Amino acid sequence: MIFSIARKEFRDAWRDGRFRVAAVVVLALLGVSIYLAYQQVDRIQHEREEAAHNERHAWLEQGQKNSHSAAHYGVYVFKPVAPLGIFDRGLEPFLGTSLFLEAHKQNAATGLPAQDATAMRRFGELTAATAMQMLAPLVIVLLTFGALSGERQSGTLRQLLSLGVTPRQVVFGKAVGLGAALLVLFVPVLVVGGIALSKLSGSEAWGGGSWDGGWSRFVWIGVAYSLYLLAVLAISLTVSAISSTPRTALAILLGLWAVNTLLAPRLASDYARAQEPTPSLAEFEADRDEELTKKGLYGHHPHGEWVTKLRDETVAEFPDRRKAQAVFQGRLMLALEERQAAVWGKHSANLWDKMEAQDRNVTWAGFASPLLGLRSASMILSGTDFSHHRHFMEEAERHRLKFVHVLNQYMIDNPDKAAGHGAVAGKELWEKLPQFQYEPPSNDDALSAATSGLTVLGFWAIAACVLLVLAAPRLKPM
Repeated sequence: MIFSIARKEFRDAWRDGRFRVAAVVVLALLGVSIYLAYQQVDRIQHEREEAAHNERHAWLEQGQKNSHSAAHYGVYVFKPVAPLGIFDRGLEPFLGTSLFLEAHKQNAATGLPAQDATAMRRFGELTAATAMQMLAPLVIVLLTFGALSGERQSGTLRQLLSLGVTPRQVVFGKAVGLGAALLVLFVPVLVVGGIALSKLSGSEAWGGGSWDGGWSRFVWIGVAYSLYLLAVLAISLTVSAISSTPRTALAILLGLWAVNTLLAPRLASDYARAQEPTPSLAEFEADRDEELTKKGLYGHHPHGEWVTKLRDETVAEFPDRRKAQAVFQGRLMLALEERQAAVWGKHSANLWDKMEAQDRNVTWAGFASPLLGLRSASMILSGTDFSHHRHFMEEAERHRLKFVHVLNQYMIDNPDKAAGHGAVAGKELWEKLPQFQYEPPSNDDALSAATSGLTVLGFWAIAACVLLVLAAPRLKPM
């Protein structure tokens, strides 16, 4: 009997003009968003690859100069584009895309796409993730608000029950039929997204190699959205089952949709900031610079006992004054970089820890709104969340330290070539410095980070299904 009810409900759903119109609109938006995102990601990816190639050429052809000047000449590195950004852009528009690496300084990422955007960006970007998170639930509401309450109001529920059909068979049959209709609706989206991902992940994506974790992440993204839509479907049918009229059910469901998609994200964001406040840029820089000054690390003229000790040890090792001065400069630069990097790293890590704590608070607030858990899992699995950006920044900083270390070590190893502030070097040394190659977090790391969001979604899916089971016996004729 459940199968018969499901088949009838599936057929009626596709015959419903309202559902067909909504389905066409949502599919069109999803298709257009994926197509535009594919073009954008592909274009940005090639632009950054070309920029990295030009930057490497400029570094190799900079000519002869002393090695410490080359450290100040520096290099730019560019954050590769996550292929799954075609589905969920996440925080990418609001995070930097390029980073300048130089001696004595840990720079912030620049080139935020949102800086070049119009005021319309405040309404959000048209992405497949946005459509699935906000519009797909509206389609479900449109499809289900009268599924059970309408049967009650029209009197057909009494006829069904008189034939020996139980309320639970009616509820479960309609749930299966409507779920199948939604599945057929969104299958084309999965196909189109898979084709686009296959083209991007087959090219030079993250770190100059194929993005092997893309397909596994794509599957988990599908799991996350399936849990979300299952929860919305079960809640919608529960409301329809307990509402006296379709109008009442529609009003309740639209209110729940507004709270979930519009109100809850803002409240959760404000709550997270209150729980883990972050300093302003001026406060952050003031605290960092104060510690640098206290430790005698700010600028090129540090002071302190450790500098005097280093100078004395170098002079004792090299009787030749000129060589001793050259070696001392190199050793001083090495020590200075290490100590400065420790201060910079501590302050940056503290700030980034607070930002990640805010993200976790928003995710766990998803127990009050499933969209919060979905957004967290979707961005993490897509590689467009803050934790992926932090990983890029930390890898770039490690590369900067290696880069500066090689150049300063050259000063120590070649005191006879010293000219001014460093040892003169040329292309032979520049070629020894490898180009920055970024390797993103592994698939296992991303899945582990997304566990909290998936847990929230699993809770909502199970809780919604339990509510539907409990509400089924209440389905009675008027």
